[in-house]
Amino acid sequence: MKIKHLLFLPLLFAILAGTAFAQERVVDNAGLLSDSEKEDLRRLTNAIYQDYSFDLVIVIEMDIGNTSPMVYADDYFDYNGYSQNGCLFLLVMGSREYWISTAGAGIEILNSYAYGKLESDTVSFLSAGNYYEAYLTFVQDWELFLSLDRNYRSYNFFYEWNAVLVAVSWIIAFVIGLIVVHVWKTGMNTALPQKAAAAYVVPGSLVFRVKADNFLYSTVTRTRRQTETSSSGGGGIHTGSSGRSHGGGGGRF
Repeated sequence: MKIKHLLFLPLLFAILAGTAFAQERVVDNAGLLSDSEKEDLRRLTNAIYQDYSFDLVIVIEMDIGNTSPMVYADDYFDYNGYSQNGCLFLLVMGSREYWISTAGAGIEILNSYAYGKLESDTVSFLSAGNYYEAYLTFVQDWELFLSLDRNYRSYNFFYEWNAVLVAVSWIIAFVIGLIVVHVWKTGMNTALPQKAAAAYVVPGSLVFRVKADNFLYSTVTRTRRQTETSSSGGGGIHTGSSGRSHGGGGGRF
């Protein structure tokens, strides 16, 4: 009986150690999420880590003092025991700022097209006050990016506009088909139309005695002068205080 207890102790210690060192991937210090919402997001982020060894972290703060959201997000990810690869979504309610910080493989996976989709999908929910939907979309978008990366693909221009490109290809093929059929049909028509009236006029029967040029109308074409516009995107690659590289970007909502 004592031997059985001794065999059980290592397993018990392993379970307790795993529980003690389990990383908290949903940190809500502003009380925006209900307990059930936090638990659901924890389950989803834990599943992402199990499947892809990639940490998705959600951090909500009311205030971060004089620290910039970028620095706060980078340091939070680096100094809280998360893996080398991941993405942290920081929300600062007091200033209504957000920052998406990527690390490791996440820097390359979240290219400009992927970042544009992630930002557009989540910030629209943040602006509407639907915080749980924003974080749920954050996880779902990353699941798409990671599944593509696993298959040696990426979320890029061709993936984003795939349906449009296919539709345009079909339209072009249809137009080319119409042109080819028209050419064939024209080639089969042996009756050539007369483009001049000389063949139908009796010689000397039509004489113009008065000739004049009358001005009918004029056409004016205006072209609008193009002006330069500016746009903003991700924050590029930078180095955090830990010496690790980070990517991503952020703004206000």
